[in-house]
Amino acid sequence: MATLARLQGRLPGQREEYFHRNRAVDEYRKAEHNAAVRIQSWFRGCRVRAYIRYLNKMMIIIQKWWRGYQGRKHFRKMVEVTNEFYNYFRYFITQMISCSLTCPWF
Repeated sequence: MATLARLQGRLPGQREEYFHRNRAVDEYRKAEHNAAVRIQSWFRGCRVRAYIRYLNKMMIIIQKWWRGYQGRKHFRKMVEVTNEFYNYFRYFITQMISCSLTCPWF
C-alpha cells in the first residue's frame, strides 16, 4: 500500500515530465526534418545546375558542328563561283587567242 501511495505521489510529476520530454523530442524531430529538407534541396539544386551545365556544353558542341557545316558549305560555294568566273574568262581568252591566230586584222 505504501508503494502505491508513493507511485501516485510521483504520478503528476511523471505526467508533466513525459509531455515535456515528448514536446522536446517533437521539436528536435522538426528541426532534424527541416535540416534534411535543406540538404535535399541543396543537393537537388546542385544536380540541376550540373545538368544545365551539361546541356550548355552539348548545345555549344551542336552549334560548333552546325556553324562548321555552314562555313564549309559557304566556302565550297565560293570556290565554285570563283572557278566559274575563271573558267568564263579562260574561255574568252582562248577565243581571243584563237581569233587572233585566224583573223589577220589582229
